[in-house]
Amino acid sequence: MFPAFALFLFALASPDAPSEELWTVVRLTVFRDPYISSEQVTTCRVRADNSGARSWSGRALAFEVCATGDRGACARGRFGLTLEPYGHLETVVVVPGRHDRFEVRPLRAHDREERDQSERRRRGRHRKSAAPGPSQ
Repeated sequence: MFPAFALFLFALASPDAPSEELWTVVRLTVFRDPYISSEQVTTCRVRADNSGARSWSGRALAFEVCATGDRGACARGRFGLTLEPYGHLETVVVVPGRHDRFEVRPLRAHDREERDQSERRRRGRHRKSAAPGPSQ
């Protein structure tokens, strides 16, 4: 019983874990950007409106935009900065292909363990090149 209670308290105290409350007070909307035109891609603006009294980290506001009717045409993104109480943030994503209608859905933000794994993978890709040593 005690370990379960400790785990519960740890989950409540974790500053990076957004609660279930996040998507009840933050509303996402998406629309095609009318000022940018292309034949290969469609530029969309995604807006997050906060109707609550709490600030949210933009990193916790992950989302996916998909063209309606074409499930292959999707793009993922998240916001920068901080979504202030009763404020809004806006960002731009690019969806492959030419489309007029979109839907946006929230994604679960990466938890700490997934971030650590991606950090390890990223660090492993970049190797320092060895400086040429004296020839023997």
